[in-house]
Amino acid sequence: MKRLYIAIIAIVILLLPCINANAQRLTFSSELGYFNKDENISAISQVWKSYINAIDAGSDISQFWVDGSSDIHVGLHKDGLLNTYNIRKLTDEIYEINTIAYYPDSAIKGGLINSIYKVCAMRTDGGWRLINYFDAIKNRYEQYHKGCVSFYIGSGVTVDVKAMKESAKFADMFLQNYNLPDNGIVYVAANSIDCSSAMIGLTYTPMRSHKPYAGRTINNIVLSTRLDHIHEIVHAIMIPLYPNTPLFLHEGIATYYGGTTGQDYKTIKSAAKEFIEQQNINFNNKGYLNISLSEDVQLSNVVAAAIIEYALQRGGESEVLRLFEATKYDKIFELLNIATNEQAEFIRSLF
Repeated sequence: MKRLYIAIIAIVILLLPCINANAQRLTFSSELGYFNKDENISAISQVWKSYINAIDAGSDISQFWVDGSSDIHVGLHKDGLLNTYNIRKLTDEIYEINTIAYYPDSAIKGGLINSIYKVCAMRTDGGWRLINYFDAIKNRYEQYHKGCVSFYIGSGVTVDVKAMKESAKFADMFLQNYNLPDNGIVYVAANSIDCSSAMIGLTYTPMRSHKPYAGRTINNIVLSTRLDHIHEIVHAIMIPLYPNTPLFLHEGIATYYGGTTGQDYKTIKSAAKEFIEQQNINFNNKGYLNISLSEDVQLSNVVAAAIIEYALQRGGESEVLRLFEATKYDKIFELLNIATNEQAEFIRSLF
């Protein structure tokens, strides 16, 4: 995998100076014309171009997608520039579209690469339609369906049925306790976050981690190296339902139920209490939101988890969901009837 990334980045470095000269937001590598004799590639290119144009115009994009599939990478190509450098045949009915998203005006020479990702095109009776990469290839992987969670097992992961059952049991219980709809959770596991990301078509992203407890959530899709990542399961439930709620609160509820970095909430809260006392943290200054409790733990995540705990004690799950109506940090405290000049004292009282 490491060699693959090095090769991809080398190609991108060579391509970017040429791409920058073109003012169009989406460009196609000249190699698509020079070396491909497949007549389907031209038709697929046009569909892909029309789709990106529809995003830019704010038009209906559902018409471009196969029924039941949607663009899980839509956030990657909403802005910046795009270059589709390869379209290749997987089967007679499915082609793979490879695209680089980047920002040419970055201070980094040649531009900043935001991501490299794949979507697919499928032949239908109505012509070529888009399908997300994972939907197109997921049957390659070992699958288990437990409760509301569908597990897909990639390379290097030991199948742990007990862990999968416990994860699904938690997800079902969480949905029931909060009276939330079951929209299904897709759980993708591999021996690294890079590999699980690649399984859903995310070939490269700067947000990489080789930590054993690392995880990531995209919509309702959990990417992990293990099968019991409760923190990410909570994200996969809550983020699609409450996309406008501050990340502060999303991290709080995920940390409360699932801990973080392999530690449970109780352990992290105890460490945070000691840290706050030793460092004399000023909670009147929102700069505390950027303070790290340790190498991989943000103090703000623990504070937010403590707020979730307080809300549960105050009014149960319904009180927590009421907080998720907030769209700004200060609104959370307003919903708790905590005045601005009382926020610091309130936060300290939680510890």
